[in-house]
Amino acid sequence: MRKVAMALVKPGEKLAKTIYGADGTVLLSAGIQLKERYIKRLKDFGIPYVYIEDSISEGIVVPDLVQETTRIESVRIMRESLKNVQLNGKLTSKDLKQIKKIVNDIVDEILYNKGVLIGLSDIRAVDEYTYGHSVNVCVMSTVIGIALGYNQLRLRDLALGAILHDVGKCKIPKELINKPGTLTKEEFELIKTHPEEGFNIIRQHDEISSLVAHVAYQHHEHVDGTGYPRSLSGKDIHEFAKIVALTDVYDALVTDRPYRKGILPHEAAEIIMASSGTHLEEKIVTTFLRNIALYPNGSIVRLTTGQVGIVVDQNRGANSRPIVRIIDSEEEIDLTKHLNVLITEVIEI
Repeated sequence: MRKVAMALVKPGEKLAKTIYGADGTVLLSAGIQLKERYIKRLKDFGIPYVYIEDSISEGIVVPDLVQETTRIESVRIMRESLKNVQLNGKLTSKDLKQIKKIVNDIVDEILYNKGVLIGLSDIRAVDEYTYGHSVNVCVMSTVIGIALGYNQLRLRDLALGAILHDVGKCKIPKELINKPGTLTKEEFELIKTHPEEGFNIIRQHDEISSLVAHVAYQHHEHVDGTGYPRSLSGKDIHEFAKIVALTDVYDALVTDRPYRKGILPHEAAEIIMASSGTHLEEKIVTTFLRNIALYPNGSIVRLTTGQVGIVVDQNRGANSRPIVRIIDSEEEIDLTKHLNVLITEVIEI
């Protein structure tokens, strides 16, 4: 299978992954042949891309860190819970119980799939960003925690903090959160209140570790002291918050928004690397980059040889050098064994 932008999807192509609506209902099932009206319907729902199965991508598997059903349920729970916070100004015990359960499910599934590189393949409408973002940050943060050797108790605290990191944004006007242009000084000052708002919302629950609340409080701090709300630096920032600071930025970079298209994983990785030691902790950056698929399975790439191919599998520890199937010849090239050959660009066909 391979990922194709909706603008490039053609009638007759075979859908490789089931498409779900915002409420978790199935819009189109995997295996169906896409008709013109189906394509239009998906565009109307704001679906930015789909996975298709064709002769180019035959046999290619895009592994999931968590099951699609778990991801959909997680997004549903976060949508309901955050909307309740907007209405009531607090996180109810009922909502917290549901969030903790889904966080435990996410951690358990990632532990079961340990070794799978981060190559997020969730398909969501662009207006579902807030809820899907919370789940993605949770998933990626958990992977980093596992790589750092966290035990299950620490993993679950990290994951809960990650999924709730932006809960304070429920106190900020939605039109300001989704504003596409540059924020005024006054608007940015209001945005900067959300970490403390999130801390206060979480601390209303005595049964939650204070570390979870500090993830919300500190995830916009920078290791060089230039972040907010308290200009903390280095060791004064908890490691959980340093992890979420990275995954928060990465998911924001690669995700499509109503006002801009997300960038590609390898492009986002370059921005993350450039922030190492200033905004982001070097150890966390290094760990993250070892656990991400820079060119996820199904990516169409051009090589320095001029050949065009599709990524069929990853080489762990050499994430910039996957295994590529040449489209014209179906020859497979392991880039760890052909060091004079590099990927020059990712293309869409």
